[in-house]
Amino acid sequence: MSHRNYYFILLIFFILSSCSTYHHLAEYNYVNGAKLINKEAAISVQYFGDTQFLPLKQIDKISLRNLLKKYSFLNKKDLLSYSKITIAPRYTAYLFLRDYEKDIDNLEFPIKDTVTNSVLFQTANNQKRAYLLLTRDDSMNIEGVIKDGKEILKSFQFKIDSSNALTYSSVFESVRKDINYLRASEKLINAPVEDSLGQDWMQYQFLTTINSFMQNNTMYDSLINVFEQKRISKQKVNIASIDTSKIYYNTSALNKIAKESKSTNVVMVNENHWYPKHRIFTIQLLKKLKKNGFNYLALESLSSSFQASKINEDRPYPTLSSGYYIQESYFAHLIRIAKELGYKITAYESSDKAIDRELGQAKKLAEIIENDPKAKILVHAGIDHILEEPTKNGKRMAVYFKEITDINPLTINQVEFIDKTANSLTLIPFDELPPGQKKINDYFLINNIPTNLKNTYPEKEFKNYKLNLKNYDLEDTLLLKIYNKEEFDIYKKNAVPVLNLKTENSDDLEIALPVNDYVLIVLGEEGETSKGEISLKAEI
Repeated sequence: MSHRNYYFILLIFFILSSCSTYHHLAEYNYVNGAKLINKEAAISVQYFGDTQFLPLKQIDKISLRNLLKKYSFLNKKDLLSYSKITIAPRYTAYLFLRDYEKDIDNLEFPIKDTVTNSVLFQTANNQKRAYLLLTRDDSMNIEGVIKDGKEILKSFQFKIDSSNALTYSSVFESVRKDINYLRASEKLINAPVEDSLGQDWMQYQFLTTINSFMQNNTMYDSLINVFEQKRISKQKVNIASIDTSKIYYNTSALNKIAKESKSTNVVMVNENHWYPKHRIFTIQLLKKLKKNGFNYLALESLSSSFQASKINEDRPYPTLSSGYYIQESYFAHLIRIAKELGYKITAYESSDKAIDRELGQAKKLAEIIENDPKAKILVHAGIDHILEEPTKNGKRMAVYFKEITDINPLTINQVEFIDKTANSLTLIPFDELPPGQKKINDYFLINNIPTNLKNTYPEKEFKNYKLNLKNYDLEDTLLLKIYNKEEFDIYKKNAVPVLNLKTENSDDLEIALPVNDYVLIVLGEEGETSKGEISLKAEI
């Protein structure tokens, strides 16, 4: 054989071995929790919760080849998915899918092979046949593996319809604990949700919330721009028509609220959950109200009274366990600053499912007054809870609170109106709105505060920290999670980052941070890309 022919054969072999030799629909696999869905193959199957789905390229080809020798009717070109169970009984799961053939109808399943410690199951309809091959990875009895295989097979469906179709709510539930927001965002974008389900608004809300956790984020900016354009076009009040002499701007807006707060012991502010700038406003308000004797910060987003006690008694900052929205950096800064100012943090979300949620929240807030008659409370709530008039859905928390306590809270709504102005804060008294409006709140705030750390900590010294990203694939989007070192040393990745920064195509980055020691973790869309922790020292 000539050298030319030899190298030609090697080249052909390399090309063939480089091509995908697994199921041609495997690229459409979508995993939601422990459920595998393939819309193109029209199948869904529910695995156990500790299942780890792995890329087919990670399969040990030699082991698979030896395994398939025991099952001659199986072919790796029909292999659709590959996964492992991580707790006992540990096993590897291979799922094969092929067109229905009658040639093996005489076989009795499950087929158990003691040499390879494997069990093969099959299920079929009149068009397709699926095989589930489980190989034991530990010394546990094979019967445990057989039991699991039978349960998995029961869930197998050769269809995607309303009975098993994926919803954005279920996708969100599966990713809400994932602190890799790049990956969580991609899961929501790529979810094979049926268009006929009409879930665009649901997807938008989840996607915008997750992207709000990352700064320097063009996707978030685009999502917000779409939302705000629609809101502005539908607003019934023309902000430009209001007498500007009756409106308060920037510092005067804060001073006006502080002045009005002297006549009550409860101030309520709302937020839209995907706007970090709404939390920065409450931070600025905290400092003003402290001078008027306010001493409690009540947070709807705090998951429990236990978590509040941890912040008040053990550590002056939250962790990821404190509540879902509190993993957003500026929400965590709100709590850190409140503790620095001497506020007591309290949770007021009701866990009593037997009563209306709004009433339950009002009762929890009323308990603060009952237990401490001198309490002066700043309440930071979700969107409509602070409305002082009933809506078509009934009474809101603020209405119930006033009825229970006979306290008229000062309410500031920063969700109702949006306007593109040069002012950071625009405060509009209700009385200045056009006639005919229902008085749902005392004041309406248009919040255009730039979301950055300098607006959050204006009194602190800042330095530029250099982040060297040359060792990473700069064609990929990266998520930089910057932690306070003291918090990270104790709670590791359960700490809430000082900043989550999304970056693309930058091998050298400078970021202004309050002078401190930090830890940097770098994530890509698939997972962690840095080899451990990167230290950012104050002396840089």
